[in-house]
Amino acid sequence: MTSLHSPRTIVIAVASSLVLVGIVAVLAGRDVPSEAAEPLVRANPVTGPFEGLGVWVDIYDQEAWADPVAAVETMVANGATTLYLQSSNADRIGPFVFPGETVAFIDAAHDRGVQVVAWYLPHLSDLAVDRARTRAAITFTTPRGDRFDGFALDIESSAVRVVSRRNERLASLSQRLRVVAGDDFPLGAIVPSPARLAYDEVYWPGFPWGHLARTYDAVLPMTYYTFRVNGPAETLEYVTRAVEEIRAGVGSDEVPIHVIGGLARDASGPETLAFARAVRDTGAIGASYYTLPFVTDEQWATLGRIGEAAV
Repeated sequence: MTSLHSPRTIVIAVASSLVLVGIVAVLAGRDVPSEAAEPLVRANPVTGPFEGLGVWVDIYDQEAWADPVAAVETMVANGATTLYLQSSNADRIGPFVFPGETVAFIDAAHDRGVQVVAWYLPHLSDLAVDRARTRAAITFTTPRGDRFDGFALDIESSAVRVVSRRNERLASLSQRLRVVAGDDFPLGAIVPSPARLAYDEVYWPGFPWGHLARTYDAVLPMTYYTFRVNGPAETLEYVTRAVEEIRAGVGSDEVPIHVIGGLARDASGPETLAFARAVRDTGAIGASYYTLPFVTDEQWATLGRIGEAAV
């Protein structure tokens, strides 16, 4: 008879425990730790364009597209240092909805020390189209030789109904983006608000936080608190919780996060102040409002203080 405390019994017990832990982890959807485990976040992320104060222009902002120079001058006058400019989406017929105006935006921004990040909304239904259009944005060059300073992928479409297939296609497109962009070109992942992922359980279960954090240089959550809460106290809690849930999903506090707030047209002055405080208190690397034509003077005055010691 083998003693309960013999070396052989101890080895068997330890091995059995490890197997059980592995089975439980797999069933729970977690990775089993190993000596060769992947890093939780991208090593040496290039976050420059995602830092500080930014503002967004989408393809529906006719006022901004009508006068790119004036639009850039407005953001510069109010302290914004990055323009997030939509190139196209999967429903449009080409990689740029406004190619001439895109040139004007890039040149005007660079003349005034502003960085420009292109962003594109794929459906992941036709990866050939999504690859071509994202590549066109990353490699776009103006006649005088200027390029975008970064690119961000708008990850929100549920056109691919099967979530496992959607994740596979997202991973494939993301990996291709990194190959095209290279290691030193800033890539951002625009992601749904963690609040939506929590309350809408059928929308995107098992959202791939880990893969995105390892592939992209920064995560940009669509933290549109104006859809969900009212007042400064609820705004502060909503934005803070969004940042915390992203870090929990990734498994690291080191993931660079740029918080997208608003919608500007629906945000009050006190809510904007609470948003700025949440950005500061959570240590996010940057923040922005959506979209430029709707940002008020009062909002600009508050947003311009993001990054200061006291908001």
